[in-house]
Amino acid sequence: MPRLPRLLREVYRRSFWQVLAIYLLGAWFGYEVIQSLTEGLALPDWFPGLAVVLFIVGLPIVLATAFVQRGIPAYSRHDPTLIPDPDDSSAMRRADEARGPAGGLLTWHNAMLAGLAAFALWGVVATGWLVFRGSDEREDVGAAAVTSSMARVVVLPFSVRGGDEYDYLSEGMVDMLSTKLQVAGELSSVDPRAVLSVVGREEGDTGDPSFGRTIAGELEAGYFVLGNILVVGDRLQVHASLYDASGGLEAIAEGTGEGESDRVFELVDAVAAELLLASGGESGPGVTHIAEVTTNSLEALKEYLQGERALRVGQYQEAVEALRRAVAVDSSFALAWYRLSVAYEWLTRDELVRSAAEQAFRHSGRLSEHDRLLLEAAVAARRGDVVRAEELYNTIVGSYPGDVEAWFQLGEILFHYGPLMGRPIASSREAFERVLSYEPDHVNALIHLIRIEARDRNTASVDSLVELFLVLNQDADRAIEMEVLRAFTLSDESDQARVVDELRRASDPVQLTVVGFTPVMTGNYEAGESIALILTDPSRSPEIRALGHIYRGYLAMAQGRWRDAQSEMTEAARFDPTRAAEFGALLTLLPFGPASDADLQAARAMLERIDPDTVRLSVHPSGFLTQHNEVHRLLITYLLGALNARLGDDSSADSYATELAALDSPVRGPSLSEDLSLAVRGYMAWQHGEVAEALAYLEQARMQRYYQMAVTSPFYSQSAPRYLRAMLLEESGRLEEALRWYGSFEEVSAYDLVHVAPSHLRRAEIHERRGDVDEAARHYARFIELWADADPELRPLVESAEARLAELSGEPARR
Repeated sequence: MPRLPRLLREVYRRSFWQVLAIYLLGAWFGYEVIQSLTEGLALPDWFPGLAVVLFIVGLPIVLATAFVQRGIPAYSRHDPTLIPDPDDSSAMRRADEARGPAGGLLTWHNAMLAGLAAFALWGVVATGWLVFRGSDEREDVGAAAVTSSMARVVVLPFSVRGGDEYDYLSEGMVDMLSTKLQVAGELSSVDPRAVLSVVGREEGDTGDPSFGRTIAGELEAGYFVLGNILVVGDRLQVHASLYDASGGLEAIAEGTGEGESDRVFELVDAVAAELLLASGGESGPGVTHIAEVTTNSLEALKEYLQGERALRVGQYQEAVEALRRAVAVDSSFALAWYRLSVAYEWLTRDELVRSAAEQAFRHSGRLSEHDRLLLEAAVAARRGDVVRAEELYNTIVGSYPGDVEAWFQLGEILFHYGPLMGRPIASSREAFERVLSYEPDHVNALIHLIRIEARDRNTASVDSLVELFLVLNQDADRAIEMEVLRAFTLSDESDQARVVDELRRASDPVQLTVVGFTPVMTGNYEAGESIALILTDPSRSPEIRALGHIYRGYLAMAQGRWRDAQSEMTEAARFDPTRAAEFGALLTLLPFGPASDADLQAARAMLERIDPDTVRLSVHPSGFLTQHNEVHRLLITYLLGALNARLGDDSSADSYATELAALDSPVRGPSLSEDLSLAVRGYMAWQHGEVAEALAYLEQARMQRYYQMAVTSPFYSQSAPRYLRAMLLEESGRLEEALRWYGSFEEVSAYDLVHVAPSHLRRAEIHERRGDVDEAARHYARFIELWADADPELRPLVESAEARLAELSGEPARR
């Protein structure tokens, strides 16, 4: 018989393939166990690799054993492992006779012993490592922390002599040289903004090593760089010195560069290379040129630095103008695009925020790993992928604990997205406090911290922080917002009149932001109504007047005044019928509102008369007015679906839900059409008492949207589906989840506030059922306070709450 067919026949007869499959399955199971032990015992990453080597060594031994141990036909039929039955002595004899010369060594008994020995060997090595290396590893942790601190370097502003036109290079060198050293990978540069902040508040000479040591100490850095630039005609002489912050006052490395003024990037490269070489680092072809990670245009750099200065002091329009000039000169300047996105964000130009961030990310290949991570996180946040953004920012601050920008952006995520998921804005406090610990005059972090303190009713903190803000920069764009928050948090009536009068002279973006945030952060809805009157002034444009009335309508409903809310919607319709119809229909759908079937039918008829393709789009730059430009068809379809569901017209509701699912979602809300389609189906199921089915629909919603869309639109925030979801969770007995969703309305936007009072009532009832009297009483009291002036149709709810509160507190109910 030819050799190959005979070999294959023998392989089959000896169950070779079965043995191979069983071995691989066992090896996989063993590897999973070892992987778990490695993670649980904090063993080095190479331990699973050692196991793989042992498994590989064992494979040919097992296969050879299977081949040598030729099976007896009786066993081959019943025992594919070819392991003889020890109780069958005749079979054992036949097996022994069948073995060849290698049979005495390659036995299954020996193979099993070898496997156990290999596993024991792995265990001995692991135990030895834990005993002899564990203590060393623990000691190394402290050393690593010290090494991390010692590897940080502070670049102080350079002194510039001989030409005022080059003064921008004083701070510019902080940015450029920090970036250069960071990219080279030899040192970790302290955030330039933190450096400039600390230098700005300390009194000292930036050319004095003693002062440099002080700054390095404050910023927990092991090294610092001092430098100067001498301008001689059209040439620059750059000199920099690197110091050990724990050593003497003598430089440990120096770098110089000289050349034409338009070759400043090459000079920075030369200086950095000399510093790295002299300090024992590496330089050469592998070190990236500064122009490759920033820009090769001196003009673009000038504009970028000007934009950075404007952002630092809270002058966002100036920042936008400078940064736009920077990217106009160099369209591949990734950092300028990124900072432009941030500046747009502060001006609520949400339609431009994402596009600028996407441009930055498109050109991020030139950046350091750190900066690329920062951009990836920013793009994720602007795409509404909050989980990914938060994860990336946490990664960055874990690797770069002194990164001011990463801490600030993490705070932004927690502040703006947290409340949408039932987390309080106070969860962002730590991040903003970390920012201020590095950069005490960080205007934007102060703004958020003041809002948090106002929300928590910490009047003393609000007063002192606003005072600090105004001392730092009373000309900042948001200074008036801070003053309004202070006046209404402290209930200072004379100051309230002053700041409201001053607010009338502010720009539209500032006014819209103040009107939107004041009632949210102060919890004073009546004050919000009063401030919104500014927008209804006859001198304002029709769309702003309409928005003012809509705000007032929603704030009236937040206080249980349905009739006033309807009056405001009627006024809004005079100036912007489409906007009024959309926002008005949403009020009509409130499950706790007094709307009748006739009201629902009227809202439906009004929407059916609107042709989405002919709606005039807003040309105002603020996202408070442009938020629905691209989604009128989507919103009208959703509202018609929800209204028909409430009216019991399931056929029409189902048709609208299907149409919704087929519509494209906007880039600023990637899941909006799908989410609203699910909401319509949820309404349908709820109307029929199908709680589990309704909840299943709503729990499929992804709710991906950029946070500014949720702030400016109740459709993007999905406040109505969120409230319905809370109700359904409560009815399903999932009370903890229900409480979390009921708590998601107070800190998002003025539109969400219509749900706050009823959510307090529902939470009070849940806590009372659970026997938590104090929490129940607190929520009943807040509900009663908010709806103290509720319309007669809603008074029974208030009176019932008053009775429950009286019973809980042992006092007679108020009549």
